[in-house]
Amino acid sequence: MSNFNLFFGKNIKTVLICLVLLIILVPHAPSARVYIDITSPFLKKIPIAVPYPAENTGIFENRVLAKKVAEALSSDLIFNGLFQVLDVSRYGGSQDSDWSRFNLDYLVKSKMDRNGERLTVEFRLYDLSSGKMVQGMRYKGKAKNYRIMAHRFCDLIVKAVTGEQGVSRSRITFVKKVDGKKEVFSIDFDGRHLQQETNDSNIALSPAFSPDGKYLAYTSYLTGRPHLYIKDVATGKVRRLAGYSGLNIAPAWHPDGSKLAVTLSKDGNPDLYLVKVDGTIEARLTRGPGTSVSPSWSPDGTKIAFVSDRGGTPQVYVLDVYTGKVRRLTYDGSYNTDPAWSPRGDRIAYTGRVDGRFQIFTISPEGGDPVQLTFEGNNEYPTWSPDGRQILFTSTRLGPEKHLFRMFANGREQQVLNRSLSNVSTPSWGPNVFF
Repeated sequence: MSNFNLFFGKNIKTVLICLVLLIILVPHAPSARVYIDITSPFLKKIPIAVPYPAENTGIFENRVLAKKVAEALSSDLIFNGLFQVLDVSRYGGSQDSDWSRFNLDYLVKSKMDRNGERLTVEFRLYDLSSGKMVQGMRYKGKAKNYRIMAHRFCDLIVKAVTGEQGVSRSRITFVKKVDGKKEVFSIDFDGRHLQQETNDSNIALSPAFSPDGKYLAYTSYLTGRPHLYIKDVATGKVRRLAGYSGLNIAPAWHPDGSKLAVTLSKDGNPDLYLVKVDGTIEARLTRGPGTSVSPSWSPDGTKIAFVSDRGGTPQVYVLDVYTGKVRRLTYDGSYNTDPAWSPRGDRIAYTGRVDGRFQIFTISPEGGDPVQLTFEGNNEYPTWSPDGRQILFTSTRLGPEKHLFRMFANGREQQVLNRSLSNVSTPSWGPNVFF
């Protein structure tokens, strides 16, 4: 079920798209919508419309592509959970329609120019309350990469309206069973563009992108034993990070990307160690009793949430990295694992067993009463979106095989990410730096 169970049993080759980004106008300073709180039961989503880009040729293929561009941007905005996007297809989708009659806060106007396989798309975001443009950008690239252009402008919209980063440039990595073997894969934030990251024909576990997105750390049984590896995302080159006797598992990147917290058993007991990216051990962080696994860093890099059975059952603990002080965080239930510290720092998600099933909870880093977020099927391996607004996890609610699901931080709007992906485990939501 998790890294803890290891003790009881046995290229991104992300295509780096060459997009020429040209700021076409200096954006006006927008007013951030302070009422946007995705965790609030009184959430007011922002009404926005994205009509189809204007295009001059009138060619059927270009009209279809223009519609796809608008639909991709609309889908991204909906995924972020902050916007109520008008279905422009019901009203023709034309740039020239009178969109003011729909009581919108924002409107995206755009135009595109296609020359063979080359595409230029220009987006402009308008605040309809003031009539001013608050963001504008022109993108150039291959026509097949129109979704990447939409991803990038969606993040600019989120930033302009809320003052915070979005998630449209992030990727997710996870383990998927293939022909009886477990390999590392990655997908875009919205469940598209599946890419296989390892071909070890063995068992891979616990993948995690570095904070800058340049590297992918994971555990592999490539040699028959659990060793830690790091893959260079751009080149595909793989090197071994730790191959000591015993266990080398559960890599967790420090927020600054210079080191990782890992579990090693080279000195007998499975404990947490601090390892630099060159493989040098910087420090031993725990010394028992019991097993210490599944580390997750606080956003400021001063604390680590982890799992230990030092009290008799697996529970979540918090370690102060500088003082070495450890305190128990979870007390409800006899089996709590998979801690994941929110990028906002205010909650820790984890998996807890309730009535024989695994469910997702969150709890304050200071302790207190946990909040149960899932109730149907078995739900495990929570991981936060880079903006801290959403939680990705695995679930069996569609059947015996695990699928990737996502929900907002308060448990709202739980939905499968990609129905075609099954037999998945240990997902990790990477930073918002891709594309």
